[in-house]
Amino acid sequence: MKIALVAAAAALLCIAGCGSIARTAAPPGTAPAAPASTTPAPSPSPSNSLSGPVGTVYTVTGPSGEKMSVSLTRMVDPAQGADQFTTPDSGNRFVGAVFTIQGITGTSSDDANNDATLIGSNGQTYTADFDAIAGYTNFNNGEYTVSAGENSIGAVTFQVPAAVTVAKIEWSATGGFGGAPAEWAVPAAAASGTSGIAPARTGPWAVVSAFYRDITVRDYAAAWRLLGFSPQGGGYASFAVGYNGTGRQTVTKLSQSGDQVSFTLTSDNPDGTVQTYQGTDTVTGGKIVAAHVVQTG
Repeated sequence: MKIALVAAAAALLCIAGCGSIARTAAPPGTAPAAPASTTPAPSPSPSNSLSGPVGTVYTVTGPSGEKMSVSLTRMVDPAQGADQFTTPDSGNRFVGAVFTIQGITGTSSDDANNDATLIGSNGQTYTADFDAIAGYTNFNNGEYTVSAGENSIGAVTFQVPAAVTVAKIEWSATGGFGGAPAEWAVPAAAASGTSGIAPARTGPWAVVSAFYRDITVRDYAAAWRLLGFSPQGGGYASFAVGYNGTGRQTVTKLSQSGDQVSFTLTSDNPDGTVQTYQGTDTVTGGKIVAAHVVQTG
């Protein structure tokens, strides 16, 4: 089922009798909209009515009245291929756009690889590469289906020339036909794997605490990007497997000397076991470049 995507006007008019998409939320701090004028004015253009920063949530209404929300929640730039055989073409890099899709009413399904496009700083449009990146699935080969209350999270991968930055990500539930796309503006802060919402974490303690917070929520790709070395000499796959079976990570700062942070760590695991550790991490340039952690209980 393809969900038609049309512009949100003052009364959310349906342009072709099909579906519609409307901006329903934005990150905290977004200025409220100006009060409606009592003087009739031309309807806003689709690009203006469906444009916001990373994290903005749009509601899509399908042709049968089913509804879902879609949000660009994270940019992974550059992204690492899911395995050693998945690499970009020479002169290019992988960029991952991570979407969260949630069913509101009815059942919605579509292909995210057709819905999402990337606009570069050179004005060029880049379509999905179909490769998978480390830490995320490409939904089900791009396909997603959500019913009311269900979530689906996945990344659409693009190949982008090394010299081109990402300007915005667009989403058109009709694959670019029959309606204006919604779009998210991607700031420079979204490069190098940050979400584009929070500032980069570069202080030693901020990096260490962020690392274990990412482990807690099982965002192993984000945790991996905070490492400036490969633990035990392995790659991302062995790193992620090494954290299988771990649960909530509670890290407490003991002291800090320059770039080195001393801390204690408690791991509350899903099987009911609790493990304690003590260690030190050295942080340089926003990455953990050395670590010495021992189990104490």
